[in-house]
Amino acid sequence: MTPHDHHSSESHGHHHGGGRHGARQPEAFNPARAALLDDPARFEHLPPDKILELLDAPAGALVIDFGTGTGTFAIELARRRPDLRIVALDNQPAMLELLRAKPEAKSLRNLEPLLTAEVGRLAASADRILAINVLHELDDEALGQLKSLLKPGGVVLFIDWDSAIERPIGPPKDHTYTAAEARARLESLALRVEELPAMKYHFVLRARRAERA
Repeated sequence: MTPHDHHSSESHGHHHGGGRHGARQPEAFNPARAALLDDPARFEHLPPDKILELLDAPAGALVIDFGTGTGTFAIELARRRPDLRIVALDNQPAMLELLRAKPEAKSLRNLEPLLTAEVGRLAASADRILAINVLHELDDEALGQLKSLLKPGGVVLFIDWDSAIERPIGPPKDHTYTAAEARARLESLALRVEELPAMKYHFVLRARRAERA
C-alpha cells in the first residue's frame, strides 16, 4: 500500500444523496491519516519556497490555503512571509484541531484557521488562493465556492497530482487529472488558466476569473 500523501480534506460530502458531483476522487480524505500530511518528505517534491515564488503574493495580501488539512503549507507560508494574512481553510473540524495543536501555529499571528462553513465573510476578498492536492477532491459546488473567494484580479494556484507522471506516491491515477483535464475543468467554470512548468509529481496551473467580454 502506498500512502496517498494528500494535502487536503476538502470534500463537501453533504450533497443530496451523498454524491460529490464533479469530484474525481470518490471519498473525502480521512483525518485518521493526517500524519501523512505532516511528513517532511513532502517538501522534497513540494518545496515551500518554490510555492511561495509561484504564488507571487503582493505585500500585505490575503492568501487562502484552500483545503489546508493540518496546515502544513499554511504554516510555512505564514512563517516565511509575516506580512501576509494566511487563512488556513478546511471543512473538517478535526483537521483544524490538529493544526491549532501545533506549537508553531500558536506563535504565528498572521495565521487564521477557518472552517469552510464560516468562509462567507471572505467572499471576493482573496488576493491569492493556494490549492495543493485539492482539485481532484473538489466537487463543482466547492470549486464554485473557491472561485467566489477571489477578489477582482486575484489568482488561484492549483498544484495537484499529475496523472501523466509516473509516481510511487499519491492517489491512484484514476482519482487524479492530467494538466489538460484539469485545465479543461477550470475553463468550463469561466476561469482563465495558464499552465506553468510541472513539479516532480504535480502539474501547476495559475487561474484567474475570466473577464467578461
